[in-house]
Amino acid sequence: MRLLNKEDILKNKVDTISQYHILDYLKKNLNIDEFKIYLVDRDNIKVIDKEDNHLYFNYDSSTKEVNYKDELKIKEYDYEIGL
Repeated sequence: MRLLNKEDILKNKVDTISQYHILDYLKKNLNIDEFKIYLVDRDNIKVIDKEDNHLYFNYDSSTKEVNYKDELKIKEYDYEIGL
């Protein structure tokens, strides 16, 4: 997880297209100067307010919408090793 500083936010310095869409949504709908913004993974951004309350924002590429939730589901990776 990486904290975005003000310059990163102004210049849209994110790692993925999904994160770009989420950050754009946050800039349009929130006063982002009042929040800490963290890149969580390729599809999620965590926002923390001054009272330590947090939300996770996710971009759904099929519907082209940004959604939010209180908790983030941990992705389980299933690996198969072939011999």
